[in-house]
Amino acid sequence: MFARVLLVYLLCSTFFNLISCECRQTYATVCDSFEDLKKYDDVENMKTLIIGAEHSSVPPTSVNLIADLDYTFYYKLSTLVIIRSVNELKSHVSWTCDYESPLKYLTLYRNKLKVIGKNQLPRHSLKFLSLVNNEIESVKPDAFYDQVEEIDLSENLLEVIQRHSLPSDSKSVSVRNNKLVHIEADALPKGLTNLNLAGNELRYIPYEVLKDLKNLTELALNHNKFSSLPPIKHLEHLVVFDISFNSVSTLERGTFEKMDNLQLIDLSNNKIHQYDVLQVLNTPGKQPYLKVSLALNNLKELQLKNLSLQHQTFVLYGNPWDCKVWPEIKKNLSRHESNCNVELPSNEDLPFCISYIADGGLSTWETKIEKFVATFQEIVANRPKNFHCRRHLGRYGWLYRISYTCSATKV
Repeated sequence: MFARVLLVYLLCSTFFNLISCECRQTYATVCDSFEDLKKYDDVENMKTLIIGAEHSSVPPTSVNLIADLDYTFYYKLSTLVIIRSVNELKSHVSWTCDYESPLKYLTLYRNKLKVIGKNQLPRHSLKFLSLVNNEIESVKPDAFYDQVEEIDLSENLLEVIQRHSLPSDSKSVSVRNNKLVHIEADALPKGLTNLNLAGNELRYIPYEVLKDLKNLTELALNHNKFSSLPPIKHLEHLVVFDISFNSVSTLERGTFEKMDNLQLIDLSNNKIHQYDVLQVLNTPGKQPYLKVSLALNNLKELQLKNLSLQHQTFVLYGNPWDCKVWPEIKKNLSRHESNCNVELPSNEDLPFCISYIADGGLSTWETKIEKFVATFQEIVANRPKNFHCRRHLGRYGWLYRISYTCSATKV
């Protein structure tokens, strides 16, 4: 639905560049400002309303959404998009009736809201709420009506998710690219199936935060500051787990052993060095398909004995493999490698292993090895012209259906 709203906005934004007037009726009703909306008469027939524009010159104002959009008049309005038009949401403290508005989809984009408080947003009927990129620093308890099914607070300035600050009935919550450092116990809706906390400052998530999320299928924690995995053993319905681009060095045995539905574990771009990492992962092997990405870690060798790899594919490029053991690893994983692993060694300009042969004193050699590994990883990570391996996500909730494409060419 958000995609449909975005399409409407993009279509209508063209009219802003061609027409200089107040409110226009196209596929949607498009108004430059709330002041223009007050002059517009045909509100009874509005179904989709867009206020503001990406490049509007109209200054944002303080708005009482509940009063300004009285649903005894806007009784067909189901989709509302507000762009760069609001610098404060006023609280509506008096309720004259229990009239349930028809509004289902609400998007506020690039406004200056700072604080989302109680009685500022329409209640009763909202199902999907997008508050992306509004400079929000705080969301107060009970700010949202409980029946909001999907909420997106991405690209804001939140540092804490407070208890009771999210809709209790939500199935999907995204708080990507904020400044999160803490989540209070019981702050996340118990019925969540999709949770995206990528791009924050999180170092750890206490068990009390995740303990009741037993329906969670997709969890994204990439681009944070984790040094170890959060307590997720009880999340038995996980399909996608992404903790890439962190500082995880070791894994705890048994973390995934009860997750029969897993299809992706993304541990890429961390500091994992455990040679028995695949045994430690200990996935149950019941899922029809599982991709495990360990790309760009610190792995030198892998223990593959007594290991069932049925239905599993591994992404291993960018690790500083020991050249003595790499051929054996490659042989044993020949039917379980991603295309990236197959094509990488064919590119002579890119290293794929290191010769760990000591020459000189041990302390001197250890220092040299550290430099070799650092240089190796820098070359592999920073050669987009030579080697390219991208992850493509097809939407199912927030993640899911993941695939990798790879190309390696000489300069």
